[in-house]
Amino acid sequence: MAKLPPKHNAREIVQEYVKRFGDPGALQQDLGVAENRSYRWQEDLFAQQIAFIEDPSCFKTALCSRRAGKTYAACYYLIETASRNPDSISAYIALTRNSAKRLMWMELKRANRKYHIGMHFNNSELIATFPNQSQLVLTGANDEADIDKLRGSAYHLVILDEAASFGRHLEELVEEVLEPALIDHNGTLAMIGTPNAACSGMFHRASTDKAQGYSNHHWTIMENPHIPHAAQWLERRMKQKHWDKTHPVYMREWLGKWIRSNDSLIYKYTQEKNFYVDIPHHEHDFHYILGVDLGYEDATAFVIGAYCPELPDFYVVECYKQSKLIPAQIAEKIKELDSQYDFNIMVADTGGLGKSIVEEFRYRYELPIRAAEKRNKASYIELMNSDLHCGFIKVFEGCEILDEWDLLQWDEDRKKEDSRFENHLADACLYAWRESKHYTYREKAAEPRHGTPEYYAALENKIWDEKADAIDKEDGQAWWENEWTLN
Repeated sequence: MAKLPPKHNAREIVQEYVKRFGDPGALQQDLGVAENRSYRWQEDLFAQQIAFIEDPSCFKTALCSRRAGKTYAACYYLIETASRNPDSISAYIALTRNSAKRLMWMELKRANRKYHIGMHFNNSELIATFPNQSQLVLTGANDEADIDKLRGSAYHLVILDEAASFGRHLEELVEEVLEPALIDHNGTLAMIGTPNAACSGMFHRASTDKAQGYSNHHWTIMENPHIPHAAQWLERRMKQKHWDKTHPVYMREWLGKWIRSNDSLIYKYTQEKNFYVDIPHHEHDFHYILGVDLGYEDATAFVIGAYCPELPDFYVVECYKQSKLIPAQIAEKIKELDSQYDFNIMVADTGGLGKSIVEEFRYRYELPIRAAEKRNKASYIELMNSDLHCGFIKVFEGCEILDEWDLLQWDEDRKKEDSRFENHLADACLYAWRESKHYTYREKAAEPRHGTPEYYAALENKIWDEKADAIDKEDGQAWWENEWTLN
């Protein structure tokens, strides 16, 4: 690992020091600290982390268990790269901006205090600037708007954390945005993360198939010397959960192995049962429902569903999500969709915005939105899975919601959704589906065979119903309210 600071940048270092502190007489002592910084960092890292950081490959992965220290390694990898390369830009990307901030921002600040690096932190933009004018940028990449912000820069290092949490857009992000951005400096792309239950996607391919061109690294909590009691803790955990060493959750989360488990996935769909090309024509009209999952840093998600009471199916017609939308923009989007679909029902989850946001939509923007029903979420997910299993829920191939359904899994206790994976479109769909009335559909009984007692009974009932309707039309009241008899 390179020593810091590089000697050929000594003039810039002196200039920056004098500018910031105005005391060149103290520089010699500070330079001594800086020269030893790289060594001190190595002291805090263990062998697997150092091997990952010092690997000269331009494309590499780190497949790790939980608590293995992968994000800690990423932090020092970013600092080292920024320190060695004045005026450089490096990026740390998680699925969402909130995730990036939660995972890395405080880690960078702790390292800055510990090693007296002199970083300046822009908390609103999530940009850390070094004395040598290098920058670390933290961001998310969960929608097109976030991805577009990454275009146009030239990076020395890009670290993709939580790589297994990305959906199908990861390939677009890497091939269309990040790879071109790394060419200028022959930069490095590092993908790190814990396996998911789907065992699919670009991170899975990159970390298992050498033909993809990635150098692969792997370590677990057991190699982390900062958690010396890991073995004992895991043993107790396995006893509590009644796991053996072949349990899929144990193997994925704590051994860092790709083990597929459909039981761990929350939404269970199949192409054969749940894909459609066109909504069928029917003599009765389809009703349209809008489900919205509100957010700001986390994306606001819109799902349009359609159903006909005379048919058993619920159709996902359209999906859309975007972060950093203010209420006025959300209202504008809803009005745009309403002009297209003429919604029968609009329902929204207020999330962290509070129920007042629904009232604002109703009174300020004149949108008849009601708060989503959120009680018994797990039970309704099971009911929704029953409809998926029966083929009563239909989605079109390539629908954006599939990115979430492919990855969403339960936590270890199977009590709630694993927070590492996005659920905004999935939730919006759940709210719309709950409000639909496709479940009122009942298959019509077969017509009784001519000449059977059932046939004549049905014919008699039909005649009586027709007479009753005729009397109602004549008198303007129901037949049972009429003193006349049906003669």
